[in-house]
Amino acid sequence: MDTIRAVFSTPILVRDIENSGEVNKRLEEIILESESTTPGRTRSNIGSWDSQKDFFEWPFEEIQTVKLWIARAVKEITLKTTKQKFEPRAQEMLAHAWANVSRGDSYRKIHNHESCTWSGVYYVKSDLVKEKSRSSGNIEFLDPRMLCLQAELPNSSFGSRLRVVPRAGRLVVFPHWLQHYVNPVEDDSLRICVAFNVKIETHTVKLRANSMRPLLHSERQYFSKVSTASAHKVD
Repeated sequence: MDTIRAVFSTPILVRDIENSGEVNKRLEEIILESESTTPGRTRSNIGSWDSQKDFFEWPFEEIQTVKLWIARAVKEITLKTTKQKFEPRAQEMLAHAWANVSRGDSYRKIHNHESCTWSGVYYVKSDLVKEKSRSSGNIEFLDPRMLCLQAELPNSSFGSRLRVVPRAGRLVVFPHWLQHYVNPVEDDSLRICVAFNVKIETHTVKLRANSMRPLLHSERQYFSKVSTASAHKVD
C-alpha cells in the first residue's frame, strides 16, 4: 500500500481572546504612558517604539492576565506538537516580553527570535484602515524550507507564506526559529502589541545540560593554547 505523509509541519497557534476589551483598554494606557516617558529600543523595528524586555515585570494586574493567556496558549501548542506526551508546568516556562507601538510607515524587518522554545505576539490595539493595501501592518511567516521557493507546483504549500491580520485580543504563538516580518503600516492608524519569548526547561534539557562540562576552565587557558598552536604552525 502506498502512503503519503505530511512531514516537516510548522505549528502556529492563532487565538482570539474573548472579552479582552477592558484589559486591552488598560494595557493601551499603560504602554502609551511608558512610550511617552521611556526611550525605545532598536531591534528589528523600523519607525516604531519597543520597550525593554521587562514588560512581564511591570506591576499591573492586566499584565498578569496576559501572562495567564500566554501560558495557556503555550501549554496547548506544546501538547499539540508533542502529541499530548508533554505538558509543561508553570514553573518550567521562563519568559520575557516587550511592548511595541507602531504608527504610519513603521514595519519590522525579516527576523526570528533568540534561542528559546516558543515566541509570539499579543495585539492590544489595531486600527489598521488598509486603505492602500490589504497587507498593511500584517505579520507574515515564511516557509522555513528555503529550497521550496524554487518549487513550481500550483496550489501546493511549497514556498508559501502565512499572513495573519493583527486584531485587538488576538494571540499568536510560533516556534522561535520561524522567520517573519511585519508589513509597513500604510496609514496613520495605531497598532500596539506585546511580543514575547518562552523557554521551556524540560527534564531532558536539564539532564543534557547536567551531563556536559565546560571545554576549558578559563579564557586564559584558551588563548594560551591558541598561541602555542600558532607558534608551531607549519604552512
